[in-house]
Amino acid sequence: MDLKHKYRAWAEIHREALVHNLNYAKEKTGRKIMCVIKGNAHGHGAVECGRVFQEAGADAFAVASFPEAMELREGGITLPILILGWTDPDSVPDMIENRITQSALSLSYARELSERAAGAGADRPGAGKLSVHAKLDTGMTRTGIDAQHDPAAAARDVIAIDSLPGLDLTGIFTHLAAADMPEKDDYTAWQLENYRKVLAELDRQGFDKKVIHHVGNSATILYHPEGYFDMVREGVMMYGFYPNGVYEEDGPLEAVLALKARVAQVREIPAGTSVSYGCTFTSERPMKIAVATCGYADSYPRRLSNTGAWSVIRGHKCPQIGRICMDMCMFDVSGVPDVQEGDEIILYGRGGMSLDEAAEKAGTINCEITCLLTQRVEKIYI
Repeated sequence: MDLKHKYRAWAEIHREALVHNLNYAKEKTGRKIMCVIKGNAHGHGAVECGRVFQEAGADAFAVASFPEAMELREGGITLPILILGWTDPDSVPDMIENRITQSALSLSYARELSERAAGAGADRPGAGKLSVHAKLDTGMTRTGIDAQHDPAAAARDVIAIDSLPGLDLTGIFTHLAAADMPEKDDYTAWQLENYRKVLAELDRQGFDKKVIHHVGNSATILYHPEGYFDMVREGVMMYGFYPNGVYEEDGPLEAVLALKARVAQVREIPAGTSVSYGCTFTSERPMKIAVATCGYADSYPRRLSNTGAWSVIRGHKCPQIGRICMDMCMFDVSGVPDVQEGDEIILYGRGGMSLDEAAEKAGTINCEITCLLTQRVEKIYI
């Protein structure tokens, strides 16, 4: 039985495309790959995607929170996991037990982590310590040790973190704010220089511990080889998204996801007929329309209403019309012969309107749309 027939709206996620996009980053950079699968792998399913990447040769994972890290561990992920964001220091014993690495966002925060680690006995000889990666703020001005203004002071903080009991400094990293914007390449170069200045200060101050350095995100992988260092963090491009939001039809990445639904009803309407809430669309001619089993509660954004968005039905491009409802939306299928109830609709993604185009029409970014995939959209892994 084809399980797709059980669902009114579903997302098809193609494993071979995930592997292709991972391998592209590996071959392009020649570096270790940390797969960023926060936000439920940008809506694609963290555990399932994590298993695919782990089997395909990923080197590490990154998530946003402790619960996300634990979900991976409980799902069979054994590779190193880095929490990029803040975690309550009370979780330190569980992080040590489950071999989860925490970002040291500041010296004061690292001291809190150290206190909890020492309280859990991590300072005893032979006991496990909490692995940490020191986060440098080179220009994102979000979290991290200030590396924009005083590299010597930033280096002193990193060395101080390394000396704290119960902690094992295993990495140093930063995040680039505008690596996907060619017009801001000077800013990216400045951030990279800030990072290198801290490294030079660490050398000058006698820090010779071998740690892993990672700076590059997806935009860096694609556009800035000077930012590769020891490891790169592959995020949105794993899912076939270009960080600059511009879809490349013949580009190196493969689209991973397609949102699909069914035709619930086919209607013939005369000219002058209003369609859906608010009467925002009125037919100027006799039309044939299809009502689809998908709406904004199924991650088909209401903001796409009457924007020129389109779906694919029986191989034909069909314009969306009227206001998108919570559970349904409508398409002009006047040019589609033999369309009937139960026909499959590709709403966006692989085989249809690209997520970049959908995002542009909705006034957002590509990965926000998939991050909003709701629970009632079944994920089917192909």
